[in-house]
Amino acid sequence: MYDVDAIAREPLLLEPLRRSVREDAPPAYLRSLKLKLTARCNLKCVMCRYGRGWAPPELPTETWMRVLFEAAELGCRKVHFSGGEVLVRPDFEQLVAAAARERIKVTFTSNLTLLTKARAKRLLHHKIGGISTSLDGASAKVHERVRGIPGSFKRTLRALEWIRRYRDGERPRLRINFVMMRDNFRDYPALLRLAGDLGAVDVVPMPVDTKRSKLRLSKGMIREYNEAIAPEVSELRQALGMPLGESAVYPFGRAGGALALSRQGEYASGYYVDHLCYAPYLHAFAAWDGKVYLCCMTNGRIDALGDLSRQSLKEVFLGERFGEIRRSMLKARLASCHACDMVVSENRALDLALGPAVAVAASPPSGAMRHLPLVP
Repeated sequence: MYDVDAIAREPLLLEPLRRSVREDAPPAYLRSLKLKLTARCNLKCVMCRYGRGWAPPELPTETWMRVLFEAAELGCRKVHFSGGEVLVRPDFEQLVAAAARERIKVTFTSNLTLLTKARAKRLLHHKIGGISTSLDGASAKVHERVRGIPGSFKRTLRALEWIRRYRDGERPRLRINFVMMRDNFRDYPALLRLAGDLGAVDVVPMPVDTKRSKLRLSKGMIREYNEAIAPEVSELRQALGMPLGESAVYPFGRAGGALALSRQGEYASGYYVDHLCYAPYLHAFAAWDGKVYLCCMTNGRIDALGDLSRQSLKEVFLGERFGEIRRSMLKARLASCHACDMVVSENRALDLALGPAVAVAASPPSGAMRHLPLVP
């Protein structure tokens, strides 16, 4: 979701959202869009399915250009480009330029290892709002053990220097994603220091999203993190002026129930048992082949809600399948919701602004919970 604070304080934005939830009315606007342009990637991360020669068909440039135009017509204020690795597409700068022409804020996620000096200049010419990159350790040894390719740490740092050189004032804002797993969670303080040196505004800790228990932290490791590492993380984040929300300092939670859920990979700490996610009313996600989902967490985990290779974005976002899943989530959240900690704070803010907008049925975060059929 995007700029939730503005929605919460602006009646012209908040009231249509209230009607959509209470009265099953079509959304009045699309606030943000995430486009996963490709499944190709040049790295081989241990927790990721990309980067192993998989190269499924992708929508061509002209189709993505059409989608960006349609997004603007729906009132979209922000587009986030991701992959795979977005820089494997030679048309990436062209798509960024198209979004900028439509006055849509552009952000993107990239490992940056394919960024050249010339591409950095071209991209930053379009006044990109934010760039997220991944560092999974404060040294090449730790980072490359996760990312799988020798030299990738050095190439990412080199690209970050080019971005600092050609940025326009404080833009783009640089965020570093840190996928936390058994091999690297102890590197968080050192990574914060490195991020400060690189001019990053935030380090986003992301507990690994996988069913592979050998990557997730054990009960003892989570206890070690909370007791020995989190206090130092809090001090460093405060000194660096980075956000101090609980998810930034204690990404696995602090209370016993939250810790138990984290060990199962359910990082929302039970929030969606009796709370709604408003992303389906404000946001959409499209994969490389044009298939549309609610968000990145539901990509490939539910049946697609539309296909941009043969439908307009408006037809999909305001269509019946999107409407059906919104209605179903009033009764039971999806399994993916309980694994997602990315928009909990935004949903809390909207809950507070909307007040008793809707009675939301409880759906326990367990294997027995009700959810839409998963894609085989």
